[in-house]
This record gives sequence, C-alpha cells and structure tokens, in this order.
Amino acid sequence: MESLFLWPDRPVPSLFVLWLLSLPVLWAARRPMLELLGALGRHLGDGFAALAGGCRSLASDLSERNRAALLAAGELELRHKLDRELQRIDQGFADKLGKYSVLQRRVDDLTGDLENDYKHCGDVPPEVPGWGAAVETISSLPQNGDPHVQKILDGIKRSMQESQKKALQSHRDDASKRHKILGGMLPQLRDIKALLAKTRDLVDRALETTTRVNGYVDQYGSIQESSKETALSLGHSSVKLFLVSLAVLAIALGGAFINFQLIALPMSELVPAAARIGGVPISTVSALILVLMEVAIGIFLMDMLGITELFPRLATIPASRRRVILSIALFGLFFLAAVESSLAVLREQIVEADAALKLALAGAEDAAVLDASRSKIPVIGQAVLGFILPWIMATVAIPLEMLL
Repeated sequence: MESLFLWPDRPVPSLFVLWLLSLPVLWAARRPMLELLGALGRHLGDGFAALAGGCRSLASDLSERNRAALLAAGELELRHKLDRELQRIDQGFADKLGKYSVLQRRVDDLTGDLENDYKHCGDVPPEVPGWGAAVETISSLPQNGDPHVQKILDGIKRSMQESQKKALQSHRDDASKRHKILGGMLPQLRDIKALLAKTRDLVDRALETTTRVNGYVDQYGSIQESSKETALSLGHSSVKLFLVSLAVLAIALGGAFINFQLIALPMSELVPAAARIGGVPISTVSALILVLMEVAIGIFLMDMLGITELFPRLATIPASRRRVILSIALFGLFFLAAVESSLAVLREQIVEADAALKLALAGAEDAAVLDASRSKIPVIGQAVLGFILPWIMATVAIPLEMLL
C-alpha cells in the first residue's frame, strides 16, 4: 500500500494528490461505467426473474403433487374404511341376519299356539245338556199341591245342581291345565323377546353401518371430483393427524424411558457388568434392546390384528398363517412382559439390599434394617408396572404409522 504513495512518509498529501489526478479519469469513465452497471443490473434482474419464475413453477408443481398425494391418501383410506365396513356388513348378514327367517317361523308358531290357548281359556262354562227343555216341560204341568210332583221337581233340582257343579268343576280343571301350559310357556316368551331385541339391535347396527358407508361413499365421490374444499379438508386432517401422532409418540418415548430405567439396573445382574460396547455398559445396551424388541413385536402384532399396515405384504398371506404369526407375537410379548416384571422385582430387591447395607454400615440396629425392607407395596407396584408397560409399548405402532 505504501508503494502507491508519492511520499511514503506523508500519506495524507499523497492520497490527496492521487485523488486529484484520478478525477479526470473517473469523469471520462462515468458513462461507460454507468452503462456497464446498468447492463449488469439488467442481466442480474433477468436472472433473478427467471429464478423467481422457476421457483413459482416448482412451487406450483409441488403444490399440485401435494394435492394429488393428499387426494390419493384420502382415497386409499376411504377404500380401506369401505372394505372394513362391507366386511362387517357381510359377516353380520351371514352370521346373524341369515337366521332371521328361522327365528321368524319359530315366533309365528309360538304366537299361534299362544293365541289358541288364550282363546280356549276364554270359553264360557258349558250349560247342562237337555235340562232346560225338561225343566220347562215339567214346570208347565199342573201341581195342585200334589206331593209326587213336588218330589219330582226337587229331584230334578238336585240333579241339575249336581250336574252344574260337575260341569263347572270340569271347566275349572280344564282352565287350570291351560293356565299351567301358558305358565310353562313364559320362558319361551322371554327367549322370544330377547331374540327379537337382539335382532332389532343387529338391524340397528346394520343401518348404522350403512349410514357410515353412505358417508364414506359421498367423501369418495368428492375426492374423485378433486374439489379444492376436499383437498383443504384432507390437508387440515393430515396436519392434525401428524400433530396428534407426534404428541402420542412423545408420550410413548416417555413411557419407553420409564421402561428402560425400570430394567436397566437389574440387567447388570444378568449380563457381564464389566463388558462394554463403545464405552456403554452392556447392561444398558441390553435393556435398550429389550425395549426395542417389545416395540418390534408390537408392530407385528398390530399388523396381524389389521389395525396397522406397516408391512403390506403381511396382509396378503393366508388367514391360517396370520393366526400363527399372531399367536407367536402374543406369546413373545407375554414372555417379554413376564421377564420385565421379574426384572422389576429384582430391581426392588437390589435397591432394598443397597439401602439395608447403607443402614448397616451407618451403624443402625438390626430392627431398623429389617423395617427398611419390610414393605411389599413397591415390589408389587413395580411388578405390575413391568408387566403392563410392554403391552402399552406395543401400541406405539399405531401413531408411528400415522406419522409415517
């Protein structure tokens, strides 16, 4: 820099003289520089305009692709819902409503028998046969105080009363028998009422299912029309589903942390304590692998139950193999839950032993040491928690699928 100065020991006068000498050159070069700067600005403006146009085109393409992806995802989800609802309707009609005709015939037969029995029970007592005409004929005879006629009339009266009593008693016995029959049919009436109530409930469920199917079909039609409102609705629902899944996964991570802390200490009793992997104790790695195994088994379990579809290939295998895989997953998860429950009990025993050792080293009495480990509530609580947490961790597959 000093080599440019006219007087190296006097920089200020040197700079002033250089400025004066450069003024004519700068004055002469002002127009070319302005044209150069203008051309450079125009080229930069054209370049930025082209870049902005490309960005707008890319944004439009991304928006169209995002809209198409949302519509495709919504269409696929509605197809799955329609398939599930139609399968439920098919199973309901095949298993339950297919027996409705047999039930209806049985109800008709029983109600017909009941109606006949009630009609017979409502019959009036029968009259004494032939006594009316005989009494009318004898009563028309002249009595004239004849004791024989009076005696005949008294005999007729007694015979008529006895016949009336017998007829009435016979009718009462018959009515009693019919009422006993009707009383014996009360359980059948209760069964009929229960069956009709069950049938009505099945019909209501079928109607509710058809209502849902109609709603899904309407949504599917709106998706096929590719309306803007449908895309916005699917976009809002996908964002909401993403946020909810993220929150549930965060809660699940908290549960996994508790699960890990519950089994990290007792795992040191099962694996070599001095062994390390990358500076991390192998007991810690083993506890982490155990938690991840529970999550992996839960993913397979949810896929086999048809709740998730993280592995679409599993949905195409036969039902018998699906049941086998489901049984293996349930057994594996139950085994891991039992192991974790036992580890939780072992952890509490280790903690109690450490506490008793500290009390003993501190010079506490034997009674105080025993009192410190007498309560069984923490042991039971940790055992139950260790058994339940793996089953809760198995449900992580549901929000994980929604998030992916």
